Amino acid sequence: MELHQTRQKIIEYLKEKEQATVDELADVVSLTPMAVRYHLNVLQKDNLITAPAVRRPKGRGRPQQVYALTEAADDLFPVDYFGLTDYLLDELSMQLGDEGIYQIFCRIADRLAGEAPPARHNQTIAERLDEVVTFLQGKGFVVEWEMEGNNYVIHAHSCPYRQVAKDHEEVCLLDKRIISFMLNTEPVRTSCLSSGNTYCTYQISEPIQLIVEPS
Repeated sequence: MELHQTRQKIIEYLKEKEQATVDELADVVSLTPMAVRYHLNVLQKDNLITAPAVRRPKGRGRPQQVYALTEAADDLFPVDYFGLTDYLLDELSMQLGDEGIYQIFCRIADRLAGEAPPARHNQTIAERLDEVVTFLQGKGFVVEWEMEGNNYVIHAHSCPYRQVAKDHEEVCLLDKRIISFMLNTEPVRTSCLSSGNTYCTYQISEPIQLIVEPS
């Protein structure tokens, strides 16, 4: 979200000081209190600030509302989760080696797959593939499936981990093992986003024998 310059200054000041009155903000942005109230109204409408308290002066004077940032305003400030993740994975790789990293991602993938709905009695492969798609979409993937000849094909057009996967291909274990777990078969990856392809593609050959948990 791109903010008006004045509203950006207000946001930055509240981030630093945690709270402020209209008069304090007027000094910061060099505007009249009336002009500042206009900008504050816009920020409140956008759910970026709130007025949780009233400050009463020690001497004479009217009480003033105290403004503070909402949790939604945190999204306006830069974060670098991918950079931190890269550092963590690099450190783990040095400590545990490639096999150790592989095992960690296998366990993470198994935990994610354990959250998936189990196969049902008399469920068709198409119905189960729909569940795979729905489950992966809930995890942040943009995914679909289709038939190609006698094979089922799953395309992931976007992956929530694609930035990390560029340097750590172990991340690609996650969606592959989820698909394998839900369909009880070993999918074959024929293209991958992290390798520069348009999407990740998994080919699933028949026959597929779904495992139904006993009721």
